[in-house]
Amino acid sequence: MICYIPSKQRTQTTTYKLFEEAGIEVLHFIEPQEYDLYDVPNKVDIQKNDMGISYVRNFMLKHAKKNNHDWVIFCDDDVKGFGIYNGKTVKKDANIWHDILDKAKKLPFELIGINYVQHAWHEKKSYSINKKYVEVCVLMNVSKIKWDYVEGMKQDRQFCFETIRNGYGVLKFNHLWFSCPDVGTNKGGLYDEYKNGSDNRAAERLVQTYYPYAKLVKKKGRIEAKLNLKDFAKSLNKIVK
Repeated sequence: MICYIPSKQRTQTTTYKLFEEAGIEVLHFIEPQEYDLYDVPNKVDIQKNDMGISYVRNFMLKHAKKNNHDWVIFCDDDVKGFGIYNGKTVKKDANIWHDILDKAKKLPFELIGINYVQHAWHEKKSYSINKKYVEVCVLMNVSKIKWDYVEGMKQDRQFCFETIRNGYGVLKFNHLWFSCPDVGTNKGGLYDEYKNGSDNRAAERLVQTYYPYAKLVKKKGRIEAKLNLKDFAKSLNKIVK
């Protein structure tokens, strides 16, 4: 298992240290215009600038296949910690991913994720299959993935739809969590997209593509896409739990 972290305009990122402390190797995927600005281990030049998150994610998928990295964590560059909710919110470390990998290897799912720390406490079930989307920090069985991220829409959520359509689907451990800044509040990454409204357009395109299994809702002053992965999976006769 290895961790891939794409980074843009966050030269002070320290997320990689969480994984290094757990003995997980990290690669950083950086645009050529910022490559020399980053003092982080294992940098990979993604060859083009300002191409968006779908470009770098697809670059990462191709890199993993080329280098026979079958199990890869894709993690955002502003994740601050990990933990579990077991009646109370308990901070752990990135060793939770070793436990996740042990479980994932026994199961057929291509995409495995965990929860936001602020949501883990209210989940009644410890896991969900093809019912909840995963994002920010996910484990992928890249060797089984034959589909791509699509430009111009909410990429993580689009990828969940396509993983259900083309594979066994999405497994989420609801009581395991990551912590990170609120979406669109941390400069760098997708900050500019949230400020200029392109994230709203991405949500609109996602809904247009996957209607009636997605719809637009207003959330904290912005437009968001609400997904119905459960019914989407059922329409394709995929397992739902």
